Amino acid sequence: MKKTLYTALILVFAFAGIAKAQHSAFTIEIPVTIPVGNTADFIDQTAIRGINIEYQRFIKPEFAIGGEIGHSTLYKREDSKVYTEGTASLSGIQYRYQYAYPILVTGTYFPMTAGKVKPFAGLGIGTVAQDRRLDMGIFSSEETHWQFALRPELGLFFEPSPQVGFKLGAKYYNSFESNNLEGQSNIGINFGLVFLR
Repeated sequence: MKKTLYTALILVFAFAGIAKAQHSAFTIEIPVTIPVGNTADFIDQTAIRGINIEYQRFIKPEFAIGGEIGHSTLYKREDSKVYTEGTASLSGIQYRYQYAYPILVTGTYFPMTAGKVKPFAGLGIGTVAQDRRLDMGIFSSEETHWQFALRPELGLFFEPSPQVGFKLGAKYYNSFESNNLEGQSNIGINFGLVFLR
């Protein structure tokens, strides 16, 4: 899985390098991840552990296409829980982890192209690798599930200069049920630094 992320990261950087002047944006975001739905049933604590990297190419002044890769980690310590696998049940302190790795194709619409503050709406389509781990004493269980995902986004883009900007946005990651794992979802509140070319 790490090889896939590194390969995607190299492709994003390579794609960014061949972009023409003043028609692309490269963004590094720090997400605040809020689990909801089935994800919150497993881990219900908000986390600031992760990073998103986006590349967008403007095909019109108001519309950009691109891609997003990222990583987020959710963690929780559970006291006195019973964990059952097959016919065995164990009781004790559990350490729960969920790692999410989105790989998405994105489209973003900017209804206002003038001014230093621009609202935007976007949609991402792709996959999310959900890696779940549960540790209890000397026992550990870990499974990775690839799920189809949709990710709508709303936010504001601040452009104080022609070369650098900032993003503030909210994303809803919704991945659909796959073998042995129900659909997962979380809300990401993202703060991003944008490099414009």
